[in-house]
Amino acid sequence: MILTVIISYLITFLFGTLIGNFTTTIFHRLPRNIMISGFDKKLTQPPFCSNCGHILRFYEYLPILSWFSTFGKCNYCHIAITKSYIALEILIGLIAIILYYLFGQNLEYFFIYFCFATLVILNIFIYLKHNFVPINITLGIIALGIIYRTLTDQEILLWVTSLSFAAIISLWIIRNSLVDIRNSGNKNAISTATVIVHLILPASLWCQNYGVLIFTTIIIFLRLFPSAIMNKLNYPIGIITILFIGLYY
Repeated sequence: MILTVIISYLITFLFGTLIGNFTTTIFHRLPRNIMISGFDKKLTQPPFCSNCGHILRFYEYLPILSWFSTFGKCNYCHIAITKSYIALEILIGLIAIILYYLFGQNLEYFFIYFCFATLVILNIFIYLKHNFVPINITLGIIALGIIYRTLTDQEILLWVTSLSFAAIISLWIIRNSLVDIRNSGNKNAISTATVIVHLILPASLWCQNYGVLIFTTIIIFLRLFPSAIMNKLNYPIGIITILFIGLYY
């Protein structure tokens, strides 16, 4: 019995690291507008070193193992591989284990929460490195939220109402930021507004009841301390809050 449990958790961790390995591809390619996958070799390419561009052999991009086997360096240019790659693989592997422990008896919710958490972590990594939130990933979080709310509510009226209300607020925020730019020339207004919109839309689906109050309180608290550091942390703190609210509320 114990051996079966251990094996199931090991398989879950392996599954998580495999997905984590794929997210490293998205992490590198998405901000650079490089096609992530495809069958046309003229439009895409297999995994390659992000420093020298050398095509990697299959054993050179195995999750975690390849990083240690190469001592964290490219076999060709010998430049250190960014630690973000192995951090993504290990972190998503650990998240898979935690979610399997919490929702292993219900695989539908396990996969929904796992995909949600994976997209959240990936968005945070991209945001901290490139200072923007990819709309593609936010749309994925919203799509998962629609599936989640449809399963939990057993109807669509509630989530359609909340998402529509969030969309109206988002349009109002973007409009005000554009007016602010036109009147004061403050170009940071649109970036701040964009981050808030990337939080409000997912929150309208993943936060319910007391979760909405908790999320709103945290966002207001963050906006009370407008510093460079706090502005940088607005999105990571906000989206992690949505993740935890979605898990427990």
